[in-house]
Amino acid sequence: MRPLPRSLDPLPDETLTGFVLRLAHRLGTTPAEIVHRTGLSSGPGLPTRLPLSFQHHLDDVHLTGFARATHLSPAEVNGMLLAPLGQRYGPLNPAFTPRNTPARMIYDNPWVLTRSTRYCPPCLAGNGTAVQDRHGGPWKRLWRLPVNFLCVRHQRLLAHRCPRCGEPAQAARTTSVIARLSDDALDPWQCRSAEARSAPAEHPAHACGADLTRESAPAGELDSATMAALVQVQRHLAGLLAAGGPESTTSAGAPVPVAHYFADLRATVAMIFRTWPEARPYAGTSFLAAVLDAEHASRTAQAQPLLNTAGKKKTSKPYTAPPTDSLATGAVLQIATRLLRAADPCEARESMTPLVHRLRDADRALSVYLCRAAWISTPMRTAVGDC
Repeated sequence: MRPLPRSLDPLPDETLTGFVLRLAHRLGTTPAEIVHRTGLSSGPGLPTRLPLSFQHHLDDVHLTGFARATHLSPAEVNGMLLAPLGQRYGPLNPAFTPRNTPARMIYDNPWVLTRSTRYCPPCLAGNGTAVQDRHGGPWKRLWRLPVNFLCVRHQRLLAHRCPRCGEPAQAARTTSVIARLSDDALDPWQCRSAEARSAPAEHPAHACGADLTRESAPAGELDSATMAALVQVQRHLAGLLAAGGPESTTSAGAPVPVAHYFADLRATVAMIFRTWPEARPYAGTSFLAAVLDAEHASRTAQAQPLLNTAGKKKTSKPYTAPPTDSLATGAVLQIATRLLRAADPCEARESMTPLVHRLRDADRALSVYLCRAAWISTPMRTAVGDC
């Protein structure tokens, strides 16, 4: 690939897709042209898609070609991908999943937001520097991890949907991680989803185009106790995910590598939802408990029709995924982190036992599944040993 005449420096924690959108904006061209000129596509013409897997992993040919074309180092490009986060984030770590290829890692993995993202409107607007005023702030990698639900800097829950059309942010309705790849009229911070059709189907739908840095309706304010509880949880999780963060942390009363902790967190969330309201007393505020009451009712309604399906029921699936809503995510992670924060293995086992017994009675298959050696850490298996 011939190097582009101009490029950009990646912003902290920026995704590859966000970088492509900002670079296309700077060069006054389409994301498709950037994808083509940087070697992310094959064939002579402009591409119609950027594979979903490219946000997670690039092979050596694509990585070095993209780096050369954009005047970046391979390390800088690798730092825009999701795969390196697996060193700390268990659901992206091959040790905790049967998904043995980079593509499979992000397909049907609910603990990675593959086809959409959360976002903080003020962060997306930029930090006031000249380059971010012109091309916007970063679409962050950590927004693609469901354990990120709140912007600590701006003290606000992350948004997930466009306030105008209601579609998930950066929704990938096809096999392309960037929608409307050939559209050069959209800024990096605008909604790329198709607006509701009013014209005949043969005419291409226009983009929604809403400015995602400005919400049309402000999110409801949380009471101070609830916000304080959520901020504490988010600070804790963000510190573990940070590149310079600790190598280990406490899970179920014993030290474990950070990636093991996030694997345990995933299993604990499933236990909380499947046995609710067993863990309700651990909610930080009555408001957060009420949020989870509603979330659990919704999940039960999703699971009920599966009881009547032929073959494998998959009735556990509605309980094992993290919530889409940021507030519900924060509410369940507040309880999960509290349960895993036990001072010693005895305390961990004592707090987990009621959930374990109820889970065993309600969903024996899920209880066995969650206790697999490749799913949770050794201290967590000790704490839930009755599975």
